Amino acid sequence: MGTSSIFLCVLFLCGALGLTTSPAQGQLHCYTCSFAKPCYPVPTECQDDEACGITVGTSDQNEIIERKGCLPRTQCPLPGHATYWSRAYILRHHCCEQDLCNSAVTAQWLPSLFLTTLLLLVANFAWGGQLLH
Repeated sequence: MGTSSIFLCVLFLCGALGLTTSPAQGQLHCYTCSFAKPCYPVPTECQDDEACGITVGTSDQNEIIERKGCLPRTQCPLPGHATYWSRAYILRHHCCEQDLCNSAVTAQWLPSLFLTTLLLLVANFAWGGQLLH
């Protein structure tokens, strides 16, 4: 097994064990963006009593708005209300407890490190290790 294959195996194992996404300081990191469209989420560090959240608001006219960010854990199960551009919205919160778990539902899906490494390993072994030399 060559050096590149060993490196890929280590990356694969780190991704499988979740070692590549653990927070450095123990704080939860979440994507944050406001109701504005388009949403360009920015990673943000949350407080100890917060979870990652996606807040979806629906107006009486069935207009949908969406916000991402850190939410107090006590707020997660509760409905809310907001006014945005002079319209009233009923808010629903969807919370999660892992780093960057509130990625954009409507954003393009990107392959995880785990899947990418697995595909590279399979391709490397399928071509007799010639792919990464």
